[in-house]
Amino acid sequence: MPLKVALRRTSLIDFPGRVAAVAFLPGCNFRCPYCQNAALVAPGSAPAAGAPGEDEFLSLGEVEAFLERRRRLISGLVISGGEPLLHEESSGLAALAREAGLAVKLDTNGYFPERLGSLDADYVALDFKTSPSAYARVAPGLPDAGERVLASLDALRSSGREFEVRITCAPGVLGPGELREMLPWLEGADRVFLQRFRPGGCLDSAWDGLRSYTEAELGGMLELLRGRVGAARLR
Repeated sequence: MPLKVALRRTSLIDFPGRVAAVAFLPGCNFRCPYCQNAALVAPGSAPAAGAPGEDEFLSLGEVEAFLERRRRLISGLVISGGEPLLHEESSGLAALAREAGLAVKLDTNGYFPERLGSLDADYVALDFKTSPSAYARVAPGLPDAGERVLASLDALRSSGREFEVRITCAPGVLGPGELREMLPWLEGADRVFLQRFRPGGCLDSAWDGLRSYTEAELGGMLELLRGRVGAARLR
């Protein structure tokens, strides 16, 4: 079946410094219980507010036509998911963006270090979800997930391309203990963002009522992170 993608036509926040469109590719090899793109990860699920629904999916030809029409209004395309590197077509989507004169950003869970170069993205956002030893919480059935994410982080550093590391503060997946275990794999020059977990519309509905960390708790984790990465920020 030909690949179809969900499209957010305009975003001011997903690609640093650019007005961008966001293409969401379906399917993911992880099962993060707090994921709010459930309709992408598990088709048939109800999407969270603001997340793409199944009725919004377009063919690559339709995306190409959209990019051509909008090339003077946007300057970038974010290729997201799900996990976009599951699909060989993701590199073709990046090529369509470049033909329209757009920069390309990739959002990835980091499981495919060997595929990072296939898009030749201008900017990469890598999700570092928890300590490498705890990845079974988000990637059940993939015992090498933590190891492969670390390989992706090394690959990005050696590539010279611009990237950021995103760490979602989801209770039960990421807390101060897990964060301490992650610090040795981060470097002072890395661009690192802690992200708030917001319940509602989660892949696992049991998480919809889960308490988020308080601002004080988030601040404590940010200070812990800044002991290693001085410019780390909270989103």
